[in-house]
Amino acid sequence: MKTSAVEQRKCIHCGAKAVKPRTGVGRTTRYRTMPTMPIPTDILIPACGRCGSEYLDETSSASLAPRLQAAYQASLRTRARVAIDILSKHISQRKLEQRLGLSQGYLSRLRAGDGNPSPELVSHLGLLCQDPPKRLVELERFWALPDEEWPPLAIPPTRGHRPFHRRHRRRVPDAPSISKGGTTRRTETDSLNPATSSSIETSRTEEK
Repeated sequence: MKTSAVEQRKCIHCGAKAVKPRTGVGRTTRYRTMPTMPIPTDILIPACGRCGSEYLDETSSASLAPRLQAAYQASLRTRARVAIDILSKHISQRKLEQRLGLSQGYLSRLRAGDGNPSPELVSHLGLLCQDPPKRLVELERFWALPDEEWPPLAIPPTRGHRPFHRRHRRRVPDAPSISKGGTTRRTETDSLNPATSSSIETSRTEEK
């Protein structure tokens, strides 16, 4: 006995009646701290076969949530392991644990793949890896300063980031009209001054 085909729904974007549960590659979704978490290729998500628009319903969301959580934790473990390897070239793991407020041996366990690091810890490790010599010194200095003296001083604006001030044009006094050879010439400011323009017309009339 043949199974009935899945009824396809109408897509609200392109109008085609081509929406049904589909698998796919290259699909991503925002999940917790990650803006583009890859969606497992075997997860069925209602999607339009014509324009590709996806429609997450309760069924697909329920099956997707645990898979995303597992992929997220695996990503955190990988990022933590890579960060620990980078920082270990600049500081011992014990000193790093002390500066981060971690228990002794915790980084070693994470390095071995034992345990799930928090997103906050992975974020700290990632920032330290951007410039380990400089960031590690800044972290040590942060904890050495008194409670109310650790905020950094205001950075003076650089030449390229100075606040913009509107410049006012300096008003140039009206220049007198110049007559030469019976011909009156106006300067650039005459065209903007009605009083000067009228005196020019008067001089032309008198010459005629």
